[in-house]
Amino acid sequence: MIKIVGLGPGSKEDLTMRSINIMKNAHNLYLRTEIHPNVEYIRSLGVKFKTFDHYYENCETFDEVYESIARDVINTEDVVYAVPGHPLVAEKSVRLITKYAKEKGIEVEIIPALSFIDAITVALKIDPILGLKIIDGLQLDKQKPDIEVGNIITQFYSRLVASDIKLKLMKTYRDEDYVYVIRAAGVEGLEKIEKVHLYEIDRISWIDHLTSLYIPPVKDEGRYDFNELINVMDTLRGEDGCPWDKEQTHESLKRYLIE
Repeated sequence: MIKIVGLGPGSKEDLTMRSINIMKNAHNLYLRTEIHPNVEYIRSLGVKFKTFDHYYENCETFDEVYESIARDVINTEDVVYAVPGHPLVAEKSVRLITKYAKEKGIEVEIIPALSFIDAITVALKIDPILGLKIIDGLQLDKQKPDIEVGNIITQFYSRLVASDIKLKLMKTYRDEDYVYVIRAAGVEGLEKIEKVHLYEIDRISWIDHLTSLYIPPVKDEGRYDFNELINVMDTLRGEDGCPWDKEQTHESLKRYLIE
């Protein structure tokens, strides 16, 4: 049996009693990392635990880190694994653990918690129902932002990474577009929010592992992305669209592509 608990965004008040009791009674408690605001509180309760921080020091890539953690958890009997935030939000190690556990017939119980997304939406007073996309900042080559909705960029943990993220975002956004850099959302004494131009994001000195980037929807009607092109095509080829467009096929349009 594997139990996976969330440690919340970082405020001890957001830890659930169920998660606390499970960690107190755990025979084998492992934390993905000790670098989290709630760890000191857990230690103050007399809870004994081990961490996987050594993998961050010894592995060459994050993929190797998460793979190593998942294998260790799978091979440990009666284990409780604790991760920052919510176990199912931006936690690749959890995805791997559930995958391998299913292959081996091991039961997994997920104990939910507040995620960093909950904390950010509260801090910025945004409603996710209006559109919100979560993007891994290290995967921007594969995960593209959507200018029509808000975008939260994760893995925004250093100025070096911020610089790389900035350059990739500038392919979609303007240098002067305003964005929000948020650290430790919802954690009293640690929370910090700064509204800056996109080109300034890697100049912020306090970026750390608790930091994310939020990009508001673009309201400029003169700016379009691929989704806008699809909407135009749907309209032109729809029931009340343009008769000429509705008649076109790949063959009829081929000569224009050749030109």
